[in-house]
Amino acid sequence: MLNNIFTILDKMGYGTQKRAISVQFSNLELSAQVMLQRIDGFHAINEGLSAELICLSLNPFIELKQFIGCQVSVDQVTDSGKLFRTTGMITGASQGQSDGAFTLYRLTLQDAISLWHKRHNSRVFLDKSVPEIFEIIFNEWRAKSALFASSLKLDLSGLNKSYDVRPFSMQLNESDHTYLTRILREESINWLIDESDFIALNNNQSIEPQKLRLIDHNDQFKALERRNIRYHRSNATEAYDSITSLIAERNLQSTAIHVQRWQADSLVQEDGSGSILSAHKHSANRDNESLSLEQAWSISPAWIRDLKGQDQATTSGNHQLEKLSTQLNQYQALQAKYFKAQSSVRDIQVGYWFKLTGHPELDRNHSENNEMLILSKHFYNQNNFPKDIQDQIEKLLTLSHWQMTKDRQQERQGNELTLVRRHIAVVPEYHPLAHRPTAYVLRAIVVGDGEEIYVDEWGRIKIRFLFTRTEDHAHDGGAGANGNDTDSAWVDVLTPWAGEGYGARFLPRVGEIVAVDFFEGNLDRPFITGRIHEGHRNPTQFDIKGKLPDTKKLSGIRSKEVAGEGFGQLRFDDTTTQISTQLQSSHGASQLNLGNLSHPKESAESEGRGEGFELRTDQWGAIRAAQGILLTSESSDQAQGAQLSRTKLLENIKYHVDSNQYFKELATAHQVDEPDLASQQSLNDKLETWDENQDALLTLHSQSGMLLDSKANMHLESKDNIDISTPRNLQFFTGKSWIAQALDKITIFAKHSGIKIKSGEGDIDVSAQKGKMTLSSKQQMQIYSLNDFVRVESGKGILITTGGAYIKMQDGNIEIACPGLLEFKAGQIKTNSGATLSMQLPAMPELKAQYDEHFILHYPDGEPAKNLKYKITTENGQIFQGTSDENGKTKMYNSDSMKNLKIEIFTEQ
Repeated sequence: MLNNIFTILDKMGYGTQKRAISVQFSNLELSAQVMLQRIDGFHAINEGLSAELICLSLNPFIELKQFIGCQVSVDQVTDSGKLFRTTGMITGASQGQSDGAFTLYRLTLQDAISLWHKRHNSRVFLDKSVPEIFEIIFNEWRAKSALFASSLKLDLSGLNKSYDVRPFSMQLNESDHTYLTRILREESINWLIDESDFIALNNNQSIEPQKLRLIDHNDQFKALERRNIRYHRSNATEAYDSITSLIAERNLQSTAIHVQRWQADSLVQEDGSGSILSAHKHSANRDNESLSLEQAWSISPAWIRDLKGQDQATTSGNHQLEKLSTQLNQYQALQAKYFKAQSSVRDIQVGYWFKLTGHPELDRNHSENNEMLILSKHFYNQNNFPKDIQDQIEKLLTLSHWQMTKDRQQERQGNELTLVRRHIAVVPEYHPLAHRPTAYVLRAIVVGDGEEIYVDEWGRIKIRFLFTRTEDHAHDGGAGANGNDTDSAWVDVLTPWAGEGYGARFLPRVGEIVAVDFFEGNLDRPFITGRIHEGHRNPTQFDIKGKLPDTKKLSGIRSKEVAGEGFGQLRFDDTTTQISTQLQSSHGASQLNLGNLSHPKESAESEGRGEGFELRTDQWGAIRAAQGILLTSESSDQAQGAQLSRTKLLENIKYHVDSNQYFKELATAHQVDEPDLASQQSLNDKLETWDENQDALLTLHSQSGMLLDSKANMHLESKDNIDISTPRNLQFFTGKSWIAQALDKITIFAKHSGIKIKSGEGDIDVSAQKGKMTLSSKQQMQIYSLNDFVRVESGKGILITTGGAYIKMQDGNIEIACPGLLEFKAGQIKTNSGATLSMQLPAMPELKAQYDEHFILHYPDGEPAKNLKYKITTENGQIFQGTSDENGKTKMYNSDSMKNLKIEIFTEQ
C-alpha cells in the first residue's frame, strides 16, 4: 500500500475521471507514485513558460534528483471534457512536510529554453543573420543535450521578413538565453513557446516536444480553436468557461522616436528620417506632436563591411534606422493600451487570438474591433479532493510554508490574461542600452592571411579573441578560432592622430597582443586601443640591447623590418647627464644623434661618445637644400639666434672685400692686371640679404679653423671666379708638382718683399711661346751660372745697349758702336780667321683651343620654343644668327676661347 496513492483515491470514489488535473512524468516510477494537487503557472510571449506544481505522494523517500530533468505533462480537463495539455521539464524540486501518510513535493516546471540560462559562453559569428545564428546555436543544443532535443523543436515558419547579414556578432560571458534573446530583440523578432498538440487523447499519451516559434508579424499568430469566447460574469452554475472580467488600461508613453548614429563610410551622423511621431493616438486632449514626448537615441555606429565587398554582410544604411524607429514606436504603442482579463477558460493559449463576444461596451462601440491577442497568461488549477484529504493537504502546505493566496484558495481554477487588440503590432521590449551585456576591455591577438602586416585600405586589422574555442566555431569551418583572417571582421585601430591622408600610423602586426574596446559599449563594434607586452614578448629594446627596469630612462619607438631583423628607432635618453635623442635606421647604421651622446645602453648608464650632434652612416650621405646651406661654428647660445644667423661670417666677408679693394688699387699703381672683385661683392650682397632672396648659397664658416682632407683627389671648380683671400700667408705644399695653367694670363704681384722662384735641383724653364718676354728691375739685375756658361741665344740677333752704345750680333756679324770711348783692356789681343758656333733653338709649340656649344630655347612650362629667330653676340663682337629647330635647339657654334655671350630671341609679331 506504500506507494499506491491512486488506489486509495479510487476507493474513495475519486478516480481519474473525477480529477481536474493530472501529471505524467517521463520517469514512469514517478508517474506511479506522485499525484498533482495544484498547478500555478505563467506563460508569455517573449518570456516563456514556468509553473509550480504541488504534488502528493505516499513515498517520503523519493530522491529529489529523480525529478530533475524529467519531462512532464500536465493535463487539465476543459469545459468540453477535453484534456488541455501543458508540457515542460522539471528544473527544481523541494520536499515539504509529511504527516506519515502524505508527503508534499513542490516542483518547478519550465520550458526547454530555460536550460539556456545554465550555459554561459563567449564566441563570435561572422557573416550571419540573426535567424542563422539562432538556428546554429539551437542545433548545437539538440546535438549536445538529449533532454533539450526531446523537449523542444524550432519553428521558423513565422519569419517572413529578410534579415541583414551581420559582419560580426559576439557573445561574451553571456548565457545562451541572454545572447539569443538579445539578438532577437535587436531584430524585432518575437519568440513563443507553443505546444505541438494542446489536446491530449488521454493522460497516458506520450509527451511531445514543445515548439519554439519565431514570429516577426502579427499575421503569424493563429486563432484559438474555439475562436469565440463569451464575456460573462462568473457564476458557479456556468456550463462553459468564459471571460469574467475585462479591464482596459492605458498609460502615456513616448510619442516620438529619433534614432541617430555615426556612419563612418560617409563621415556623417546618420539620423534616417529624423524624429518619427507615433501612429498611436495617446491622448484625446493633446495630439502627439504637442505632447512632444520624444525618445532620442544615439546608438552604436553603423557596421562597415569589407571595403572590397569580399564578405557577405549587408551594407549598412538608413533602412536599419527606419526599422529600429518603427520597432521602438510599436513597443510604445503596445504599452500604451492593453487589457487585463480574468478568465475561467482552461484551454486558452498564449500567442493566439480570439473574438470576444457578449461584452456590452465592446459590442456597442467596437463590434468590428473585438479580436484579442493573448500576450500572457497567469493560470492556476487544482484537484478538488475529498474534504478530509484537502484539509490534510492544507495543513501540510501551512507546515511547509507554501501557503497560497486567499483568492486562489477560494477558486479552484482560473487565469489572468494580458490582451491587446489583434491589429496592434507585437514586438519584444528593446532598450538599445539596457539589453546588452557590459562591455569591457579584452585582449586579442592580431591575425592575417600569411602577411606580417595585414590591413585593408582604412588600416583596419583582423583579430582573434583569446576566448574563442575551436568546438564553438566548427559550424563555419572554425572561423573565429582558426588563427587567421577568417576570425573576425575588419576592426578599426585607434590612432592618436587621424587626418585626411595625414596623422600617426602604427599598424599592429600579426601575432601582437592588442587591447580591444567597444564603441558605445556594443560588443559588435570592437576597436583596437593599444598593444601589450607580456611574457616573452619583451618591452621595446632600443638598439636590441638591455631590458627593463635597467633601461627605464629610455623612451621612444623602435620598429621591426617585415620578415627581417632590421629596425628604425626614435630614442629619447633621459639619463641624468646623458640626455640625448637619436633617430636611427639600422641599415648602414644611419643615425642622427643629438645631445650628450653615449653608446647604446644595456644598463642604466653607458660610456659617453661626445656632445652636440652626429649625423653618420655606413652607406652614402647627401645634404640638399634648394635655397642654400649654412655650415658654421659661430655660436648661438641656447638656440636663440635666427636660422641663418651669420654675424661673424658677414664681418669676415666685409673685411676681405674691403682688403681686396686695396690690392686692386696697388695693381693699378704698379701697372699689373687688376683683380676682378665684382663676384666677391655680388656674393657679399647675396649673403647680406640671404633671408630675403632665393639665392641657393652654400657657406662654410669657422671661428677656429677649417680643415679639408682627402686621401684621394680633391677637386675645386667654379663657373665664375675663384677668390682666395687672407690677411696673412697663402701657402701651397705639394709632394710632387704644382701645376698652374691659364687659358688667358697669369699675373703674380708682390708689393713689399719681392718674388723668389728657385729650383732646388731641377731646371727652370721660362718661355713666352708666342709673345714677348720682359725682365725688368729698378735696381741691379744679375744673371750668373756657377758651374757652366751663361748662354744668351737668339734666332735673329742680340742687341745690348746702354748710354747710346750698343753691341749688335746678327747674321754672323758683331757690330760695336758707342758715342764715346771704346776701350779694350787685355793682356793681349789675338785675332784669327772667322769661326762659327752652331745652336739648336727649341721650337715653340702652338695649339689652337676649340670650344663648341649649342643652346636649347624653351617656354616656362618646359615646352620647346621652336622656329624662333635668335642672335648670339660674343664679348669680342662676333655675331651668330639662326632659327631654333623643332626641339628648340640652336646651331652648334665654335670658338678658340671661352667667352661671355648675349642671346637675343625674336618672337613672331
